[in-house]
Amino acid sequence: MKPFGLALLGLALLVPGISAAQETRVLIVGDSWAEEMWEDGSHATVFPAYGLQDILVDGSTTTESGSTANEWKQGAYLHLIADALDSQPSIDTVQLTVGGNDFLDTWNTGFDDKQLDALKDAILFDLNIIIDFILGKNPDIEVILSFYDYPNFVDTLGDIIGALFCEPLFQDLGEPEPVQINEVALEFESLYEDLADDNPRVHFASHFGLMQFHFGFPDDGIPPGQLEPPGDITLPSPVEAMRERPFLGRDCFHLEPAGYDILVENLVENYYLDRFSDPEATVTIEDLVQTYDGSPRPVSVETDPVGLNVTVTYDGQTDAPVEAGDYNVLAVVDEDGWTGQAEAVLVIEQAGQSISFELPESLPADAPPLDLTASADSGLEVEFELISGPASIQDDQLILDGKPGTVVVEASQPGDDNWLPAEPVNRTVEVAEVTDDLFSDRFENIDGQ
Repeated sequence: MKPFGLALLGLALLVPGISAAQETRVLIVGDSWAEEMWEDGSHATVFPAYGLQDILVDGSTTTESGSTANEWKQGAYLHLIADALDSQPSIDTVQLTVGGNDFLDTWNTGFDDKQLDALKDAILFDLNIIIDFILGKNPDIEVILSFYDYPNFVDTLGDIIGALFCEPLFQDLGEPEPVQINEVALEFESLYEDLADDNPRVHFASHFGLMQFHFGFPDDGIPPGQLEPPGDITLPSPVEAMRERPFLGRDCFHLEPAGYDILVENLVENYYLDRFSDPEATVTIEDLVQTYDGSPRPVSVETDPVGLNVTVTYDGQTDAPVEAGDYNVLAVVDEDGWTGQAEAVLVIEQAGQSISFELPESLPADAPPLDLTASADSGLEVEFELISGPASIQDDQLILDGKPGTVVVEASQPGDDNWLPAEPVNRTVEVAEVTDDLFSDRFENIDGQ
């Protein structure tokens, strides 16, 4: 008996609109859980909420209610997979759901350990053949194993669908308590997880307990969000999560569309986001402390891998700053197929400056006003101050008082936003007294003749 064939009841095919930016990258393969997820449009519903709206899926020819792993390993079924991959070369990911019907067709509560191990080996053998075939089609293809959640034989046997399908299956399985079938289901899941651990191109996401977590059992005092996956294995999936078949009642195995959406959300968060997000490069910003020199002061940026294009902004502007100050730097990888960014602060420090200033070593007391000239290598205007001595400074001229003495003049430059204050420079002028000694000597010589 293959209850997964119930997926054909009351379902409509969803055909998503395709834009030029979209491409089909996911092929759904498998039984009724794959088929219902495809026909409910769960990926088309969930992917856009995670920014994956350009990732399309296809399951039109590779999902079949009631199919088994044993069938999918056969040539006719493998041919379906090959045709889908060959006709859509953009597909690089296969979501695979098989093995549930093999289990339901064979297992019952009377199984001993030897029989259970034999069933595990048989399903795992078939699953490996299917996976090896898929991976052999393209070295870039990855497989994500997506399986099931707990059934519900507790609340579904009384309806029409229960009488027609669920009750007979329940009897064939040996009337299992929830804990019996749930424990075995988790054992099988561990096989699939081990398979994924052994192959870097195979991935796995567990769904068991998701319905209990999202729907809860409010009538029993267990609100949604309380039972963390894998939940309580002594309980079934909540009846609210099970598929409502029009006029027939609740399905014992299949989920409502909202339930499949939850499964796809789980796949997105545990696989698809990493799969379809651009790989992240490492971005390193260097030369973050520089000195003002009147020219733009860009930072240096390196990426790993080397050589990726990067857009750098300084306080939101693309032009590198010139003036001294602090600037918030954002470096963002700008290359198809990569993501990554880094933030830092560029500090452009004020530059130092020096003054060139010379004065005569001596002047006569009656010397005319002397123009004071000095320059700072910053180009800023130099200021003059009389420190001491018989003189004054007016309009950058040194004006002697006509008295002898020592005059000290200081040249300074206080700096600005870009330049530090210059070290003041002091110069000393010896002012000599004016006398008539030379002429007196001459007159004395004449008088002595």
